[in-house]
Amino acid sequence: MNTATTRRPPDHRDTGVSRSRGVSSRIVMRAVLLLALVGSTVVLTQCQMVGDKLTGVQVGVFKRKNDCVRTCADRRKDATKAERKLHHDLVKACDRNPTCLKEEEDRHDAAEDAIEAAYRDCVNNCHVQGGDDD
Repeated sequence: MNTATTRRPPDHRDTGVSRSRGVSSRIVMRAVLLLALVGSTVVLTQCQMVGDKLTGVQVGVFKRKNDCVRTCADRRKDATKAERKLHHDLVKACDRNPTCLKEEEDRHDAAEDAIEAAYRDCVNNCHVQGGDDD
């Protein structure tokens, strides 16, 4: 038996109904997706910015700390510059006197140590600063 001749031809009567069901289900699915997109857009546009206290992040604290450390560095730079000028002037004033030069060198070293200690204290105080913006 020849299978080509015994096959049943496709029934074209149902294709119109099946096709219209497929098209209508696609339209319904697209409409549902469109509604979901519109709904999510409306919901997301209603979001409001919240304060730092709600999220727990306080950006101002970091900015203040950085500003504080920068101020400490500027103060150290200015104090060091002034101390170097004073040291230079006092060395000149010693007029090669060994005792005077030794005393000035000791004074200068102590002044530099004091400037560094003041800088460290200033920076440590910056770590304590901050807190609430109240």
